[in-house]
Amino acid sequence: MFLWTLAFLLFLGALAAIVYYAVAAPGTQWLGRTRVRGNPSAEIIALTFDDGPGEATPHVLEILRKAGVRATFFLCGQNVERFPEHARRIVAAGHEIGNHTHSHPYLLWKTPGKIAWAIDRAQEVIASQTRYRPRLFRPPYGLRWFGLFSILHRREMTAVMWSVSGRDWRLPATGIAECILRKTNAGSIILLHDGCPPGKRGDRRQTAEALEEIVRVLSERYQFVTVSEMFSGAQQF
Repeated sequence: MFLWTLAFLLFLGALAAIVYYAVAAPGTQWLGRTRVRGNPSAEIIALTFDDGPGEATPHVLEILRKAGVRATFFLCGQNVERFPEHARRIVAAGHEIGNHTHSHPYLLWKTPGKIAWAIDRAQEVIASQTRYRPRLFRPPYGLRWFGLFSILHRREMTAVMWSVSGRDWRLPATGIAECILRKTNAGSIILLHDGCPPGKRGDRRQTAEALEEIVRVLSERYQFVTVSEMFSGAQQF
């Protein structure tokens, strides 16, 4: 009996590990096609921002403007409702916009209907405020779930993750910059945040502070492109 119980527990542990990898590992393609990084032989990188727009967005936009860098912003519908002018400024500055759901929920255990609503509501809000309808989607917390990819396919949207995270929700500015500069290489998709999930509080000033050094150093090595530009006619890696 003990051996059967142990074997069953090991099986459950292995199954849980497989499911976690399928839904949470940035590079996994198990549930569906996901953009993770560009061609490592091309000297280009993509800078992305999640959870906005937020109070730090204007500062981030000004830094990017001065550096001549274009980025991709994955917006939450509720934050667009809160900061509509910031969302419009992102588009006016020539940056790309992606969908980050309406309220930034965990998609785990959500029914396809609830996942679809979270995406569609954000699409409606973003389009109403910016006249731009995103073709890219990034799941909140980087967690994909069963049913998501069929929903994206019907809407002709593409899932995007990342290959480098600045961990800017927990690190100071110096740590954010060091983390990104150390890990970035050709083809990297870099994750930062210009806002906080709807209903949550946080300070993104450290992200803006780190961004100045990040774009200064990386501009000497690579060309910054939007996510769509990175994959135009290219194969994902």
